[in-house]
Amino acid sequence: MAETSPSQHDTALSDPGFADVSESDWEAAAEGALRGEPLSSLHSTLLDGIETAPLYTAHRHGTEADPSGLPGSAPFTRGAAAASGALGWEVRQIHDVRLASTPDAVAVDTTSGVDAVTVARGWDADGDAVALAAGIGDAAGAGVAIHLQSGASPAHAAALLDVFDRHGVELAGLRSWLGLDPIAAAASGWHWANPGDCATLDSSMCSAARSAAEIAQRSPGAVPLEADGSVFADAGAGDATELAAMLATGVAWLRVLCDNADGPGLDPAAAAGLLGFTLSAGPDAFVVTAKCRALRMCWTRVLGTCGVDGVDGVGGEGPPMRLHAVTATAMLSAVDPWVNMLRATTATFGAANGGVDAITVRPFDAVSTGAPSSGLGWRVAANTQLILRHESRIGSVIDPAGGSWYLEDLTRKLAHAAWRRFREIEATGGMCAAMASGDLEASIAAERALRDEQIAAGQHVLVGVTDFVDSQAAQDSGASVSAGELAGTPAVGLGVHRWAAPYETGTNDEAVTGDAGS
Repeated sequence: MAETSPSQHDTALSDPGFADVSESDWEAAAEGALRGEPLSSLHSTLLDGIETAPLYTAHRHGTEADPSGLPGSAPFTRGAAAASGALGWEVRQIHDVRLASTPDAVAVDTTSGVDAVTVARGWDADGDAVALAAGIGDAAGAGVAIHLQSGASPAHAAALLDVFDRHGVELAGLRSWLGLDPIAAAASGWHWANPGDCATLDSSMCSAARSAAEIAQRSPGAVPLEADGSVFADAGAGDATELAAMLATGVAWLRVLCDNADGPGLDPAAAAGLLGFTLSAGPDAFVVTAKCRALRMCWTRVLGTCGVDGVDGVGGEGPPMRLHAVTATAMLSAVDPWVNMLRATTATFGAANGGVDAITVRPFDAVSTGAPSSGLGWRVAANTQLILRHESRIGSVIDPAGGSWYLEDLTRKLAHAAWRRFREIEATGGMCAAMASGDLEASIAAERALRDEQIAAGQHVLVGVTDFVDSQAAQDSGASVSAGELAGTPAVGLGVHRWAAPYETGTNDEAVTGDAGS
């Protein structure tokens, strides 16, 4: 066979034989295909008012002047590291230690590829100490990472540290997230916090900040504090509002840690090192990826304003954000729950492409009726991540969204929308004041109502619930949600408002609400 010279290759590539097509040519062809509909009908608007276009071009959306930087450098839009990790992200599984089945379930998880176990909300630091030790003690002793879900109190953190101590875990090398987040506790309705009591929230944050500083002395690798946006997303908040709530919570922590007379008096860089962020991953993979990137961009700006070296791009690499994603409870359906597997897969894909450090996937049957999530539900939740991480090798790609005009544009728009919303929260006096006044709750309620209107109008399809409904699955859905971490949690706080709930009817023709806090 005759060989082709390099010059012949170059000629073939420079003249592929395709006619040049301009943007106006595309628009003309699209208008003809739309049969009288305007070209604007191909545009869509997200819940936050962000408009997305059907076509992205270098002329309108080019990234030549994009300030996003490089992976591993400020503003960390393209990722916290300049190289991919060997294993990608940390695979987390969440369990309720109050259930008798938890020790066996944890044992199965930790021998089947799961990297870390998170202790779900709802347990009492004193009354459930024995259950905590039974549930996660063996795993902790074997070196498995153990985390607490956001909203934990210093007493919960102390109980977990006691389990570590009794199982011989070296605290100096501890890398657990301890979940101290009174704001999330108030928003979710868990434990002692009252979202309408600003003074109590401030006092709780000061207590948690002091505990975090003490923990950091013994365990410098631990992440004691958290800013959890998923509780707001599950209550109905749009993506920009969720990001703004996380930023405002992070700033509230910085104030307590650095400036409050009752706080530990840390410098901003040290304070930022104690903090982790949790965001909600929904069924739109592109939006999830853009959310992760936009959050890092905005938080870098916050740290730069606080004078943290490096994040302004001058003093080298600043501290990257530690980011955890959890698949949204709000997107789950009790009717035809098998579709939840697809939702979880796209959510995980989006979070992994967004460069998160850890992911938690809720079981597909987490809001189904009957007993708590099945062994199959937990196994599928773990395998969803393991297949994407080990077989698809998603975590091996550095900044997979980089250069996509659509994703770059969406990232910038989300960042600007979140920053505007964040400034509104700050103008009211900060996160605690916004919650105490009810302003934040009212905004979330309005966004939730708008989403409900879009679903009712067919603008947002819920497969298996509003469209492509399996009549037998709908008949078998049951009358109430009683599973997983939704069971036994107080019906206060912002609650969980699932998108599918108004369309789910049980045997008694009652809606399956699923609005208990998670």
